[in-house]
Amino acid sequence: MRKLKVLISSLIMVLAIISVASAQKSASGYALNSPIPMNPAVKQGVLDNGLTYFIMNNKKPENRAELQLVVLGGSLQEDDDQNGLAHFIEHMCFNGTKNFPKNDLIKFLEATGVRFGADINANTAYDRTYYMLTIPLDKDGLLDKGLLVLEDWLSNVSFDPEEIDKERGVVIEEYRVRNNAQTRTFRQHMPSLGFGTKYPDRDIIGDTTILRNAPREVFVRYYKDWYRPNLAAIIAVGDFDVAMIEKKIIQNFSDVKNPANPRVREENDFPIHKDTKVSIAVDPENQFSSIQMIYKHPERQRGTYGEYKENLMDGVFTNVFTERMQEYSRKPDGKLLFGMANHSRFPLGNINATTIIAVPKKENFLLGYEEFLIEAFRAFRNGVTNSEFARAKSQMLAAMESALNEKDKTESAGFARELFRHFYEGESVPGIELENQMTKDFLNAMTIEELNQYYKNYITDEGLVIMASFSGKDEVVPTKDEILAVYNKVKNMDIAAMEEDDLSKPLMATIPTAGKITSTKEIKNMGVKEYKLSNGATVMAKKTDFKNDQIMMRAFSNGGTSVASDADYNSAMMTSSIMEESGIGEFNQSTLEKMLSGKQVSLSPVIGELTEGFYGGSVPRDTETMFQLLYLYFTQPRKDEDAYKSFASRMGEFIRNSQSNPNSVFNDSISAIMGGYHKRAMPMTEATLNDIDLAKSYEFYKQRFSDASDFTFFFVGNYDEVELEDYIRTYIASLPSSGKADKWKDVGIKAPKGSFRKNIYKGIEPKTSVRLIINGDFDYNRKNIHAFTSMMEILSVRLREVIREDLGGVYGIGAYPQINQYPKPSYKVNIVFGTSVERTEELITEIKRVITDFKAGKLEESYVENAKEIMKREHEIRLKDNGYWMNVLYNYTFNNEDFDYVVNYQKYVDSITLADVKSAANKYLDMSQWKEFILYPED
Repeated sequence: MRKLKVLISSLIMVLAIISVASAQKSASGYALNSPIPMNPAVKQGVLDNGLTYFIMNNKKPENRAELQLVVLGGSLQEDDDQNGLAHFIEHMCFNGTKNFPKNDLIKFLEATGVRFGADINANTAYDRTYYMLTIPLDKDGLLDKGLLVLEDWLSNVSFDPEEIDKERGVVIEEYRVRNNAQTRTFRQHMPSLGFGTKYPDRDIIGDTTILRNAPREVFVRYYKDWYRPNLAAIIAVGDFDVAMIEKKIIQNFSDVKNPANPRVREENDFPIHKDTKVSIAVDPENQFSSIQMIYKHPERQRGTYGEYKENLMDGVFTNVFTERMQEYSRKPDGKLLFGMANHSRFPLGNINATTIIAVPKKENFLLGYEEFLIEAFRAFRNGVTNSEFARAKSQMLAAMESALNEKDKTESAGFARELFRHFYEGESVPGIELENQMTKDFLNAMTIEELNQYYKNYITDEGLVIMASFSGKDEVVPTKDEILAVYNKVKNMDIAAMEEDDLSKPLMATIPTAGKITSTKEIKNMGVKEYKLSNGATVMAKKTDFKNDQIMMRAFSNGGTSVASDADYNSAMMTSSIMEESGIGEFNQSTLEKMLSGKQVSLSPVIGELTEGFYGGSVPRDTETMFQLLYLYFTQPRKDEDAYKSFASRMGEFIRNSQSNPNSVFNDSISAIMGGYHKRAMPMTEATLNDIDLAKSYEFYKQRFSDASDFTFFFVGNYDEVELEDYIRTYIASLPSSGKADKWKDVGIKAPKGSFRKNIYKGIEPKTSVRLIINGDFDYNRKNIHAFTSMMEILSVRLREVIREDLGGVYGIGAYPQINQYPKPSYKVNIVFGTSVERTEELITEIKRVITDFKAGKLEESYVENAKEIMKREHEIRLKDNGYWMNVLYNYTFNNEDFDYVVNYQKYVDSITLADVKSAANKYLDMSQWKEFILYPED
């Protein structure tokens, strides 16, 4: 599993730790300078050509394998005429290899039930490229084909000139999609952050001139230089025989050759400068003003017991500081929206770093920055309190216990990612049993004095980079000198330590008198029990063993904001958010979170348009706490003026800042138009926020949760049935009830009919975002739902093939179905993509042509068969997922359906024909209801 990562602050501290470790063992009994051994379940080896491999048997999910390739080549390995080609080559691996010409790889994988993007993907970083493939194992030959894919990626990419030219447009569109405010701001900061390195001169996406014009031989030169076995690793984790996989890897990869004269892969040295560097970046689309401080430190020795101990010490600090910042940001007069600090191996170069980030409110930026720095220096200098350490320790031990409990239910992808980090970053992979034991031993041996002395070294005068980011709109951008002056002012302050907390009160002082379960019914084909309770409430529970340490919970009743008057709607709309920020009973939210430290439990009230209820979950050992929270949210909601003021202040900042984000403006506009400009479909504004009345919100909450008789509660997971039934009697059957069944109301929000275009102008980047919508009435039944969603599955594939792969017009495009039964049965087709301004009209025309051909039945049978295979494969996985079953129970209950579709899903899939797809296309792709929404730049 991914462990908490950290840094130490100076070479002196590193040498001191190593010196002590060399002389003696730590108090916990570990030789700190010794390497942690590899998980014995992992088979690792190195072929004669230098290829590293890791193999591990894991049975979740069944009949699946995770196959991965890691190449230690990224944008830093590029020559000056190759800027961006490391990433471009990642794309070319999917566009023709020796054994899978052109797009045959994607077609083959889709025919096996593998979805492009979800089950097969890749990404490029500054110094590595990472390929991931999930392959089914229930048919002969698929595993061999999967390994052949990895072999082709490493050594047999074709670089067909025609495919390169087609893919240029796709990569340019990816550049366009990613070239947002965050990326542009990062580029402005990079000369300071990457001072003295190659990083500022290399952009992973690259130089668009090179992307458009680089000849084939420049691609091939990079590929031959860096795609070689002595810079690569194969990772295989899945439901297979390890010895058999090792034999296949040796057979497939032993003959892959290294270059005769291999280039030297240089280390990415990151010099630690003596001075403090301050960088200011301004971008008009920055939604928030923020400041980030990075203290660079020498990299510590990776993979040792000492590193693991320091990871845990850093984890304690991060837990404590996160808790403090959450509480601080809730102050009603606070100047801070968000603050955090972490300590880790820095993602760039060979250093560690302390990173602290603050998002002050715009109107008080320097004051908010100063307040945040005071809290950061308070923590660094004075450390943590005994009570804070105890809470952080209990939280970390609880998380590790859950991971241990799930050791046989952890999915292969998680283990594969851990092995990737081991190869790429040097992270230790001891296995969960040893990791759990080390965590307990180290944390139990730690002292508060040791921790607080260690934290003093987090910040130094060397290697500091301060990066401040602004929009430049409605704010005064401070100078570098002003920012540095605030830093130096706080640095020289005498700051008192944090005081201890007193959390001696129990969550519930009195356990309620239990009600009764009046009847029990089994839904045998679903493995579900339905309980009727003495107060009228209903409980549906499905016991599973998909996860050992997971119980999911949900509840709902009809009503929601639809029953609020128009005059009170704004107060009703924000009720659940306000109440969740307020805590319960006598405990405010910050106190409640502290009281729950060490417990793996969550519960949140929610009020939507048509329903109100709860989302939550816990591990088995904390189930009663989850039930107690549920009871208290029903019976003891908290009205907290300070919490509301803080919430309203932060919401106001979010609302104002959202107008800088083109996508927020675009989405708000679509929502308003498709909601017929109904009051309840309009985006939140400051006027909306000012209309909220805390007293009305509180009363609306009490009204919606005063009667449990019409609620249905759902539980899915590995619960003890006797224990669950006892909690149901004690905490649900005892809830107040009146026997009145509420109903939601149709408030009259109607989507517009007909065909039209709406252009929205916002942003500075020369690109468009496009959403094409077809909407209409729907005859709601499972047969129609399946026909509609199957048709949309195939339409999405065809759009990807034509608009992305053939025309190179987009980075991504998809067709997304949306179906609602209430308040009136309706459907919506959403086609979403981004492109250049110049190609927008061309691509919309091509999409219409694809739809016309689709409706005419110009489609090969293979598309239907591939879609069926994907749906069946994904359903196999879903059937062993608690979240899927929770959604099934909720959706079928809310929509008043039976469970036939779930039980007979395979039959529904098998029944779909090409004629059905054509029929659904003609029925639902109604061009008389075609709507175009296009986001253009302002200039």
